[in-house]
Amino acid sequence: MYKRKSAVLTWICHYAKVASLLLCLVFLLLWPHSLDGDCGPNLHPFKGYSFLRSSIIKGNAAGAPYILGFDVLYERFGKQQTTMMQDNLDEWHTRYCARAEKTDIYAVVYDWPKSDLEEVINAITVKNYGLSPYLRQNTFANYLYRNGCTETLRYLQYAKDCEPHVTSTDPWKETPSNTAILNSLIVRGRDEFMACNSHYIRLRYAYQIIRLAHYSKQYNRTVELYDWLMPKVDNDPSLIEYWILGHRAGALQALGRYAEAAYNYAQVFLHCPSKRESALQSFRIRSDEEWKQAYVLCRNNQERASLYALRAYNDRSRALEEMEAIYVLDPTIEYLDVLLVRELRRLEKQLLGLEFNTKREQNRRYYKIPQPGIDDYLIQVQNFVQKINLEKKISNPELWAIAGAYLELVSGDFYAAQKSFARIEDQITDESLQEQVEIFKLAAQIGAYQQVNDDMEDEVALLMRSNDYFQRFPAKFLPFTRDKMGWLYRRYGMPGKAFLSHYPFRDLRINPQEIELNDLQAMLQQTRLNRMERNLLKQGDTLLTINDLHMLKATVLLDQYQMVPALEELKKIDRNVWSDYGVWAPFVERFHDCVNCPIRDTVTFLNRGEIIERMLDLEYRALANRLEGGGYFYQMGLAYYNMSYFGSAWPVMDNFRSGSSLKRRKSAKDPNVVIDERFSLGNREHFDCSQAMSYFGMARQFTNNRELAAQATFMAARCEQNNFYWKGGTRTYENFAILKRDYANTQFYARIVAECKYFQFYASR
Repeated sequence: MYKRKSAVLTWICHYAKVASLLLCLVFLLLWPHSLDGDCGPNLHPFKGYSFLRSSIIKGNAAGAPYILGFDVLYERFGKQQTTMMQDNLDEWHTRYCARAEKTDIYAVVYDWPKSDLEEVINAITVKNYGLSPYLRQNTFANYLYRNGCTETLRYLQYAKDCEPHVTSTDPWKETPSNTAILNSLIVRGRDEFMACNSHYIRLRYAYQIIRLAHYSKQYNRTVELYDWLMPKVDNDPSLIEYWILGHRAGALQALGRYAEAAYNYAQVFLHCPSKRESALQSFRIRSDEEWKQAYVLCRNNQERASLYALRAYNDRSRALEEMEAIYVLDPTIEYLDVLLVRELRRLEKQLLGLEFNTKREQNRRYYKIPQPGIDDYLIQVQNFVQKINLEKKISNPELWAIAGAYLELVSGDFYAAQKSFARIEDQITDESLQEQVEIFKLAAQIGAYQQVNDDMEDEVALLMRSNDYFQRFPAKFLPFTRDKMGWLYRRYGMPGKAFLSHYPFRDLRINPQEIELNDLQAMLQQTRLNRMERNLLKQGDTLLTINDLHMLKATVLLDQYQMVPALEELKKIDRNVWSDYGVWAPFVERFHDCVNCPIRDTVTFLNRGEIIERMLDLEYRALANRLEGGGYFYQMGLAYYNMSYFGSAWPVMDNFRSGSSLKRRKSAKDPNVVIDERFSLGNREHFDCSQAMSYFGMARQFTNNRELAAQATFMAARCEQNNFYWKGGTRTYENFAILKRDYANTQFYARIVAECKYFQFYASR
């Protein structure tokens, strides 16, 4: 019975964890749009510019992961676990006088089972046992064998027994904590520690023992073991000491001794690169009082500077105060360089290109960027950088000289930045910094443009095509350049060119805008196009032409039912090329919607101009001959219906159709425009069937042919139905009612009842 209860409880706990994970996932999916980062959905991503490269600072500088992002650092230097492993191998290699290959050390320390280690011990301790040829091939094992290093081998066996209890291969699975096993390992380790003569091996035992106590959450015991074991180790300086100190800090923090823990983390951060990441992530100071207590514990300026650095790295606010304090303590320490780069990155995110950033209002709304007071803070940082450059005490003067010039660029003073970069570029000797200066110079050049003319546009187009840095870093330069040019074009009254600076002409074709089209038309009527204009007008391998714009404007006029102006626009194009823009069959009669159905070869296909001419002719005939007018009006109704969203000739009045548009959200300003994330202006569709319905109504009124009248009434009912699908509201059946009331005795009525299930249901009521 108890076993059954235990199984039930285990099942409940398991599914509770699964449910918690699912709730977390739902929470992430439903989180407001201001989520920032690479993970999770973000409908309004932050839009800014950055010209800082990760190579501007050494990737292994203290705290660089938080500047570069761990992904960049891992790519260049490996994850913390990998770095620790490398440091561990280096320690073994150095301690044993570099007599063994590192690959062999790795094999013995990480790969070999305990039985192989036991065989080496037996070869040392048992007379005539000898080392097998296979094991003898390993230079580290051979060294241990020849020098009788049984203490080292027994330690490695102990470490392999400890490892399963302090590591987990599955990040979703908690490492099981069996206190009895861990305690027995701690006792065994302490006994072997005391029996060991080598102080270096003692240090490694201490690491394993203290780590076991920390991982088993015996925090008081962790501190007690540290205090008991470490005085008994008389060893040359080793990184292992700081691995141990990190576990002591974790235990102290768990016990609420935050000031002592913070001080230990500062020591680890200062001396142990492979544990800096965990020190940064674990460091926590909750009050000014705890800060003062930790600061008093520091024994030298480097430790004090490390404490300031940790506070600055973990603080999301501005770090200038910490930088000033660190500079007073030790102006040569590398923390200053790291914090400088972080502040440069923060400031460029807030201010760089702010004047012409197209997403400026979006950034302000969703990210509260730029923050209040950021302009004043920029000036304070500039003053601090200027002071450092004048006093020349820092260890990396080239970086700080570049930073001073870049801050001018960030502030929007592109001309001053150009002068500053020109002044310092010959002083820069570091290759990475030389490249960074060239990138900044190009950004300053682009940002400094203030007027638009052919020479300027040719120059920018040449930069975009030929400049080495522009070609190597398009993700940095293209958005910056496009936004700057778009801003200049708008400033000088060139809305068409401004639009094409940001978006493809496709977006304008899908939802045409009169002001932009008129501007582009004026540009295309020039005698010469400059390089930038040709770039903007590129459509794949071809250039946009004046004929393309005339045809697009004619399509817009057709969409507005302005037949005569549309024809006048088309007459600006050679009639012989009208068909190059497509032919359709809008006068085909169908009683069910089929956008992509094949059309018979016997049907006459017409281009836009011919369709307009046919429509104008039909209207003239309908008005001139009332007896035949119903048939002509019916033909016009068919054409308008087939040229709508619901017909096969939709491209006559539209340039893009999406099958999901009816269900999508519509623009509040224009219900024919569908909000579509793929297109900057949305997708204009021709949903409205009112014009077709009007002509079908006139066809019914002006014909004596009851069959034609029934057909026109049914088609009007389809228009009525489609308008409901488009706009919603109250559903009406006016034309169905007329069809049932007035034309139930026609052949068409019998046919449509048989073919149309929807009308069949209505008619049977």
